[in-house]
Amino acid sequence: MEVNTSYKTVHYQSKVSFQPLLSVLKRTLHHGSSEGAKKLYSGILDYSDQHSELQRPIDDLSALEPHREWIEMLVSIIFPPTASENEMLYSVGVPFSYKTIHTSRLFQMLFLEPGTNDIKIPDNETGRDIEHDRAVGAYNLILRKYCNYHAPEFVLSVHPYHDPHSGLIKYMELQLDTRYIDVKFTGTHLPIPEDFINKKDHGLLSLEELQHNIPIEQFAFEGIVIGRVIDVTEREVISQMKSELLNLNAFSEGAVYHKLQDLVQSLIGLKDIRIGITPFFKVNGHYVFSELHNSNSLLFKHYQAVMERDTVNDCCRELFMGTDKPIIYEKVDEEIVKAIDYLGFYFDQGYRSLILAPLKHNGDLWGILEIGSDHEGKLNYKHITKLDIAIPLFTRAIEKSAESLDTQIDKMIKEQFTAVQPSVEWKFTEAAYNFIIQKQQGKDPKPERIAFEYVYPLYGAIDIRNSSVERSQSIQLDFIEQLQMAAAIIKKAQASMPFPLLQEVQFKIDKHISSASDVLLSDEETTIHDFLLNQVTSIFKHLKGTAPAVQKDIDDYFAALDKNIGMIYHHRKAFEESIAQINEQVSRFIDREQTSVQQIFPHYFERYVTDGVDFNIYIGQSLAPRKKFDELYLRNMKMWQLTTLAKASRLTNELCKQLSHPMKTTQLILAHSTPISISFRADERKFDVDGAGNIRYEIIKKRIDKVRIKDTNERFTQPGKISIVYSQPKDAEEYAEYIEFLQNQKLLKPGIEHHELEELQGVVGLKGLRVDVQYEDDTSKTPPLSTITDEQLLKGK
Repeated sequence: MEVNTSYKTVHYQSKVSFQPLLSVLKRTLHHGSSEGAKKLYSGILDYSDQHSELQRPIDDLSALEPHREWIEMLVSIIFPPTASENEMLYSVGVPFSYKTIHTSRLFQMLFLEPGTNDIKIPDNETGRDIEHDRAVGAYNLILRKYCNYHAPEFVLSVHPYHDPHSGLIKYMELQLDTRYIDVKFTGTHLPIPEDFINKKDHGLLSLEELQHNIPIEQFAFEGIVIGRVIDVTEREVISQMKSELLNLNAFSEGAVYHKLQDLVQSLIGLKDIRIGITPFFKVNGHYVFSELHNSNSLLFKHYQAVMERDTVNDCCRELFMGTDKPIIYEKVDEEIVKAIDYLGFYFDQGYRSLILAPLKHNGDLWGILEIGSDHEGKLNYKHITKLDIAIPLFTRAIEKSAESLDTQIDKMIKEQFTAVQPSVEWKFTEAAYNFIIQKQQGKDPKPERIAFEYVYPLYGAIDIRNSSVERSQSIQLDFIEQLQMAAAIIKKAQASMPFPLLQEVQFKIDKHISSASDVLLSDEETTIHDFLLNQVTSIFKHLKGTAPAVQKDIDDYFAALDKNIGMIYHHRKAFEESIAQINEQVSRFIDREQTSVQQIFPHYFERYVTDGVDFNIYIGQSLAPRKKFDELYLRNMKMWQLTTLAKASRLTNELCKQLSHPMKTTQLILAHSTPISISFRADERKFDVDGAGNIRYEIIKKRIDKVRIKDTNERFTQPGKISIVYSQPKDAEEYAEYIEFLQNQKLLKPGIEHHELEELQGVVGLKGLRVDVQYEDDTSKTPPLSTITDEQLLKGK
């Protein structure tokens, strides 16, 4: 016969033969079986021995008619006789042909051409997919026999099916069982290429490549193909529902909503029903309503429900207060509306049968899944059972919608507002007042520019040294540990069972261990992660049930994985916890110190946390016009800056001894004694330096973290030291005085390093001071800034 696939026209040499199946029966009898089975198998085999035509390949299918009863007995071995023929969908046919020799009654009714034994194949994508599957089955047989390739004996595929009775889309899994087919080469030279395995991924060549290299016309297929059709609607619907819901941004997406309605209809087996999702979102602890988020709610399609939404929300919470289970109203009539006023909103819209399923998170009602029908009794308790598996998906989706709403609100706040510190709040209040007054006067005002002139900038950074390298190394160590555990199990499994696929898995593991032991690239990291999470997990689950020798090892392997990410998470966890602990401790320390120094003179302070903590401070007369600014306050702030970084270094040094993943920090100061201007940028909702002349300060600040000492490869910033970058000699002299003072206080070690720094892009002439932090003595020997006198500050001693 010929089959026209999407690849090429294929001609199959195929005949019916019962010998492959009869051979299986003979082996079963030879190796022992129950007395009942012996009688059944012996009767079938005796009959075939008495009729020689059943022992040969058969071209003319009409020759099978006299043996119809015997064929039915033979088929009963494959399909359980207790199953109803009216419920099962199966066929027995000519290999890779659409001709059948036996089918169940239901298969005949649904899939055979009327009055024939031929399967009707739709002329659409489903038909092309079925033809493709047949070709795959044929080549699997060839490769299994002639190449010793471990190809599957079953070809599985899922296809949508329009049920003419219900009008719903169902999903049917087609299983082609090729175990009872023998393949024979009929040509003169066996055309099996040596490279039928793809060298790149060690997988089989594509069907198109196989057809090009191995002509199917040179092979004959003798036997019977078993076809099973299984209704997998529930499985496929849940899978599609999960995909739609987990990728959903909001239930207001119309196309997604209609797809979900179709899926729910297929899941519960009813065409003429409607679904709705009514969310109960909170902002600042209060329920909020918007047409956007409630556009697909059945409840809020009633105008009165919208008007009384607060009362409706209370009714819904009360209705589901004591239960997490769906509630079924098989009959919604005036009588039940009198008992439950809330149902009147559905009754008025024509719903006469209703399921309401609560979507709860941590016991709190976040929404309701509504399923309604216009007919009384249409919905009942059996439909609730089918919904049980879908409700958690809708719950997670409504959580995601709420999270998305929170994110949008947060984004809006960040776009339109800024957290106003007390030191500058007066300026915003003044600008807002002026705007309101002008508007009341009938003018068309524009928000005035928020700026502070002639302020002194101070910048400090506590950076975790080599955090990117440490992060990469922790990932590598976790990968290597997990790969080595997997390798030991695979090796042990190979010793107990011949399974060629294990060799291929071992090869991949060895390759990944080699990759993880070197510099790990991002694409390699993704490849190893997917390999461990998918392929290794899959084969271990299989081996756990088939290889007793490694069951305990596999249990130990899975027990070692992190429950949340399904991977070894020892070194990464230690690294991330250490980073978080350093950031948390340093941030709290700086915030506490900054709060106390804020009392001396108001200043603008901002802190950022990444792999470390850095901060900006601006101080000057324009920030506090009602308090006279003196240079003394600036010197005090610089002393505070240097002292704080020295104390932070001590803090991280002590913390390093307690960390599960020890890390060190570097401390950096940018000295800049020239005042600058800052202004509030409405587009970015933050303060930034103002004016082209001040931009150089920002450029230097962003480029000095990895600057090197001139004519060397040594980074200027080093653990255990405070590094001060400057360009003006007077800045160096000033900070040298502060260093001398803190050395006298035993916070810094004696001695100061002086360095010239390498040229950076757009920046030349930078120099640096570097001093070691004193770790041996207790920080209590350093007096708090409030006890340091003005005279000491001015003299630096």
